[in-house]
Amino acid sequence: MIALTLAILFAAIAITTGFVLVDSAMRFKSAHASLIRQQALVKAGFVPQVEASAVRLRSNTQRTSGAARPFATRLPAARAATLRAPGAA
Repeated sequence: MIALTLAILFAAIAITTGFVLVDSAMRFKSAHASLIRQQALVKAGFVPQVEASAVRLRSNTQRTSGAARPFATRLPAARAATLRAPGAA
């Protein structure tokens, strides 16, 4: 009984593996043909156009002033001098 179950399991795995290999071969053939067509077009002088869905537009944000970015502001000279370690030049 166990041997029959294992034989059926291995047969199912083999059939599934066969389907996956056939599917991968079909996808490879399609992708390869597409690449060959694109290469022929590029050699002929045509420039491939990028699909609109693949283009990411830059946001139109304005740069903020230095006051809005406290990490980018410098300390006043008097305060910076008090924060130095003793003995530091």
